[in-house]
Amino acid sequence: MKYVLDASVAVAAEKLNEPLHAAARARVDRVLSGVDEICVPAIFAGEVASALTRSTTRSAADILGYVRALLADAEVITLGPRAALAIAAVATQSRLRAADAAYVWTARRAGVALVTADEELVKRSGALCSVERA
Repeated sequence: MKYVLDASVAVAAEKLNEPLHAAARARVDRVLSGVDEICVPAIFAGEVASALTRSTTRSAADILGYVRALLADAEVITLGPRAALAIAAVATQSRLRAADAAYVWTARRAGVALVTADEELVKRSGALCSVERA
């Protein structure tokens, strides 16, 4: 199965205290084992690394290793000027912050579902792309 993996899922999979930790861990394990394929916007690596750096005591090397493992077989979508305008349109339609709009735009572009642990993203993006909770 192929889908866009929101950074919130990758982060929740690594944080035991997250409410959706178990579901997120199951999603990430399917990606890491090659069962599922993911497509992500280029900001994914920075979002996951920064969130884990700020909220855990894990080493930078460990965090970057995790991000690299997730991206090993991922389709990473670059975000140039045309994509930025399209993301701005998604943001204005959905009232999402720019980073979240980038995931919605990526899901629409790829024609796949967006998998997220972010309830606001679920509520605001359903009219623009298919959305699944982690």
